[in-house]
Amino acid sequence: MTQLEAVGKRSNILVVDDEPTVCRSLEKVLRRKGYAVSQALNVTAALDSLEVGQKFDLIIADLMMPQVGGLELLKIVKERWPQTPVLIITGYASIASAVEATQHGAGGYLPKPFTPQELEQAVDDLVFGKPEEDSNPERGDSPVEGQIDVDLPFDRGEVAAATSPAYVNRLSRSDMPIVEHKVAVAPDYCSLGNRSCKRVAKQGMCKQEECPIIAGERKKAAKFGKVISIAPDPIDVDMPFSRTEVASMTSEAYADALGPSDMPNLGYWRAESKAAAMPKILVVDDEPVVVNSIRKTLARKSFRVEEAFSGREAMERIMAESFDLVLLDMRLPDANGLDLVADMKKRKPELRVVIVTGYASIDTAVEAIKRGANDYMPKPFTPDELSSMTSRVLGRVA
Repeated sequence: MTQLEAVGKRSNILVVDDEPTVCRSLEKVLRRKGYAVSQALNVTAALDSLEVGQKFDLIIADLMMPQVGGLELLKIVKERWPQTPVLIITGYASIASAVEATQHGAGGYLPKPFTPQELEQAVDDLVFGKPEEDSNPERGDSPVEGQIDVDLPFDRGEVAAATSPAYVNRLSRSDMPIVEHKVAVAPDYCSLGNRSCKRVAKQGMCKQEECPIIAGERKKAAKFGKVISIAPDPIDVDMPFSRTEVASMTSEAYADALGPSDMPNLGYWRAESKAAAMPKILVVDDEPVVVNSIRKTLARKSFRVEEAFSGREAMERIMAESFDLVLLDMRLPDANGLDLVADMKKRKPELRVVIVTGYASIDTAVEAIKRGANDYMPKPFTPDELSSMTSRVLGRVA
């Protein structure tokens, strides 16, 4: 159905707000666009309209209302009338409420006050469908060959001929080139161990051949017991079953602990089981200091933490290993975190991903959840906030 055809059929919109002036204002704006608008001053009246069989192409609901708010209405609508889109509006906008509303199925989230144009755009996007090219708030329109920018009266070909194709690819929507992102290196950062180091902080350098922190972690990890490599799916002379068959009937940890006979090495099996029970988290951030801080915090809460410093490295690791959770920075040198979320979810739908960013906004929070992120966490955060969020997403008691 085209937009013209839909308006011709008088698309029906239900506005739910406890302030009559707001309802009248929204109705006035939307009627000028050709919509048929109904009003409800509370959630009960809205549900009564739906119960008698009235069909609506969109419900606009205020988040904060007496007794029952827009979030509760959203949950009921998504349970009983899942095909009806809901636009949440609020004068108390926050990233947390935007994430929660989007997680429960809201089609949009619009902070008050908003202009008539902003309302019309949000409604049109939900009734007629949002243009695909507008789906990424972090990325501008793709350059079109021959396009002339209002601030740059030359097309791409002319600029490339006078400079270079690389220069043109770095141009922003004005005539100023995009400056490459520089990663700040902390004064205590040690390149040997890819982490902060007290020795580097005090002496300005580390003369060790191997990072003592890594060496200590390796010794500690040895207690968990994988001391030999295991051939792929072997069949032992004393145990006429393949490793895969044994693991399917017992566990991976038990199969790993089997020796040359069918008797497991109990010491290693117990330690490996303990390690396997610890949730495994991949932290993806281009700042080693941030990664190290997250590792220290979560290690105290019995989480195993691995790291990746680029989008490419992160994708390689999640395809080669199993992780319970990915903490993903939104801005990486080689990738956009919002794009990575969608890619990760496409390849591994059960993988839990949380966007962690120092450039938080309601728009990117809503977009992250729509693309499959399980949560969205602004920087900076406290150790308690990090632990609580991680436990909540993994379904554990903080």
